[in-house]
Amino acid sequence: MKTSRQKDASPEKTKAKIIQAARKVLLKKGNAASTSITDVCAAARITRPTLYHYFKSSRKLFLALHVASMDRDLKPYLEKATSIDDPEERLHFMVRTYMKECICVCPELKVLIHDSLSTNDKQFREVRTVWKKHYTLLASTIEQIQSNGKISPEIKSSWAALFLLGMLTWTTYWFDFSKKDSVDAITDLAETLVFNALALKR
Repeated sequence: MKTSRQKDASPEKTKAKIIQAARKVLLKKGNAASTSITDVCAAARITRPTLYHYFKSSRKLFLALHVASMDRDLKPYLEKATSIDDPEERLHFMVRTYMKECICVCPELKVLIHDSLSTNDKQFREVRTVWKKHYTLLASTIEQIQSNGKISPEIKSSWAALFLLGMLTWTTYWFDFSKKDSVDAITDLAETLVFNALALKR
């Protein structure tokens, strides 16, 4: 029979512990290139052989970190957004939820988003695909509202989506994540700026 300590050291819990340690080190170092396996092992209080038992390489570890972040935040958000039929309502939801439940509560996105877009590693294809779905949904949402005559036809929906995502995502570079009481105000401002930028007609 397993002891309670052995149960606590289950493979899934150990992997989650390593991923959490990698997240903390990544935030401290600022980029994946500066985040060493030695640092992660020290943060997780494990040996290198233990880490490599669960993740065969540093790249696989950081891929797992990306996937964990997407599964926790991005995918549920996209699933809810996709289920909203009215495009204007969907746009409100996307801006508010992306800011409030992703950008303003996940400081690691500052590194993860840049890393996923800048790497050509084939292992990250799934990660890039999910982020592309986010962009595609936003662009098509803007286009739908445009077809309803509420946004100027002169605005190119694909460019508008890129501009808006850039603006919202850049928040990770300046937002003080310790000031959780600012999240609602930041979210309100982001929503106002987005709808004013699109000159959306009521």
